[in-house]
Amino acid sequence: MIQVGGALPVADHPGDGRFGVRGAAHAYAGVLVLSQVDFELRRGSVQALVGQNGAGKSTLIRILTGAIQPAAGGIHLDGHPIRIDSPAHAQRLGIGVVHQDVQLFPMLDVATNIYAVSQPLPRRVIGSIDWSVIASKVGSELDRLGIRIDPRARVGDLNLAERKLIEIAKAIIRRPRFLILDEPTASLEPRAAGQVLELLERLRADGIGLCFISHRLDEVRRIANEITVLRDGRVAGQLAAGATVDDIVRMMFGAQKGSALRAGGRGEAASQEVVLSIRDLQLTGGKAPISLDLHRGEVLGITGVLGSGVETVVRMVGGSRPFQGSLSVFGKPVRIRSPRGAIAAGIGFIPEDRKNAGLVPEQSVAVNISLSSLNQLGRAGLVSPGALLARARRYAASLGIKAPSLRSNVTSLSGGNQQKVVVAKCLAAGTRILSIEEPTHGVDVQAKAQIHRLLREFAEQGGSVLVASTDVPELLDLCDRIAVFRRGSIVSVLGTRESDHADVVLAGVSDPEALIDSLMGGEAAPLSA
Repeated sequence: MIQVGGALPVADHPGDGRFGVRGAAHAYAGVLVLSQVDFELRRGSVQALVGQNGAGKSTLIRILTGAIQPAAGGIHLDGHPIRIDSPAHAQRLGIGVVHQDVQLFPMLDVATNIYAVSQPLPRRVIGSIDWSVIASKVGSELDRLGIRIDPRARVGDLNLAERKLIEIAKAIIRRPRFLILDEPTASLEPRAAGQVLELLERLRADGIGLCFISHRLDEVRRIANEITVLRDGRVAGQLAAGATVDDIVRMMFGAQKGSALRAGGRGEAASQEVVLSIRDLQLTGGKAPISLDLHRGEVLGITGVLGSGVETVVRMVGGSRPFQGSLSVFGKPVRIRSPRGAIAAGIGFIPEDRKNAGLVPEQSVAVNISLSSLNQLGRAGLVSPGALLARARRYAASLGIKAPSLRSNVTSLSGGNQQKVVVAKCLAAGTRILSIEEPTHGVDVQAKAQIHRLLREFAEQGGSVLVASTDVPELLDLCDRIAVFRRGSIVSVLGTRESDHADVVLAGVSDPEALIDSLMGGEAAPLSA
């Protein structure tokens, strides 16, 4: 359990405590992506920034942090116009940023990751680096931030929530006056996300001005003092604390609200034919082996509290972890030991960490789409560039992948479009079953609806989907059935036509006292509210 508590250090800076842009505009290749944007942070306040992918959020962040210069408009700090020449210059001015993707060195320890970015490494008399001093200083900083993580722990051994807190600590150690956080809770389950939000609330109380960017609108409502909504590169409006999700969505999408929030009907394509049969699957700590069937044309969701084992199931089915039980695919027993073996059996795996585990970041969109089926595009190990691009065009058109060019690096795409590329990679390999972990983490509401629609269309065409998610409303919207896990066992299988959010949450906790404890902040937190 990560604990958060203690006094926070913040540098004392003079000034009126305001930072932002007025009339900011910017264009890429002649295409206007920001126009007349006013946005301001105030010390001791949280300004949320929301908008669908492509609304201009990333460009605005890059302007605020000195990565690019605005084509028009200007930046102001403490009532004075300034120019920020680079991200390093922004840091010297007291402007920090925590990016969505974890930017840590997994093979190094926490202390080195935090300390090495902030100041010169201390050395002994003989000239060698004094690692004990580094660990001691970083330990003191973590204590002051209330983050109970061993500074000597290897970052690669930490969970996602711990790594995100280390990212924030890495920014805070520079004593920023203003901190921009891009999707700081993306992919975190609710209890871990709550710990991050608790730290941000304390940073606000200590006088830091926060920019909070998130697609999780319930978290925006919890933490923001004000909400700025971007739409098509312009400020669609500002909302005060207390705005409802309905208010935010209406401002984000206007007339698109209804179509953006729902993927469509459920269940018409599902048949009685079992295409994937799990038997005697033993999860660590499980009281009884798991048995579960997936039908042709079905989208089957699995969910549970943290540690319930749902992520292990989709990883085993997808071949990223050894399968501990028996598995039949299309009526035939199979033994899956790797993602390649899963593809050979007709199963495509879409991991939660799409950037590092689902894609090859240094390759193009076209190459990533065909990663699992390059042998189909040439002879004698030689890939036909024409065939590669032709296939990429076909899937980009059918899945609605938006990219500057199919030859562009896949990391140039938005999170939603990257996820579509991973789906395309599985479809191009001919898979008829998809095993997916957190299918829409870190994407906006519209991209979420598009991905849901793609998965439903895949099922309606005879495919089948097994999806693990901590987002109960997502599963209710997307799935035909939901299997609820608790402590490594299935405790209930619910039909989504007859069930609601409360049914799923109640099934996922062990008893009424555990539910009350979870609602009051105890150990047994249910899934996303």
